[in-house]
Amino acid sequence: MALKFVLLSVITSSLIACSATDNTSNNNAADKIIEAALPWNEQGYEIGKAEQCMNWTREVLVAACGAKFELLESQNPWDKHLLGKDDVLLPEHADSLASEEFGQKIERIASLQAGDLVFFKNTYGNWAEGVITHVGIATGNGEYIHRMTSNKGVVKIQKIDPSEFDAGLRLNDELCR
Repeated sequence: MALKFVLLSVITSSLIACSATDNTSNNNAADKIIEAALPWNEQGYEIGKAEQCMNWTREVLVAACGAKFELLESQNPWDKHLLGKDDVLLPEHADSLASEEFGQKIERIASLQAGDLVFFKNTYGNWAEGVITHVGIATGNGEYIHRMTSNKGVVKIQKIDPSEFDAGLRLNDELCR
């Protein structure tokens, strides 16, 4: 167990050091977020049954930036115009933080920096075309870390799929103080 922890620490430190040279932000929020997210790589996360990606993302944000992220949510996410009249906006939904009220919207994968939130559309379900259904955290180099639903609950770093990418969000530093 100790060897696993040491190896995970070395890998995490290496990933942070490597990402510092490519697409990395110097903002304090991003540094805290990526530092809280990377130790989860290849670890299981199974709290509840649904909305696993946002539950995991919120857990990382709470660890990095504080309890305000437990329930922080927008009532005007980018995809609000695509939601049905009876759809309720909730903190556990992937689109609950997809709003410029929390930071700068990033529209290109190449512009993402480690620590940015990454939102995806149409990854599952019978939602209207363009509805945000998945969220993770950019790690740099066109990759992100996320809690996948389809792999038995393991958090992984993977390439960002351009066909499902909606946008990123670079959180305002003041949200992470």
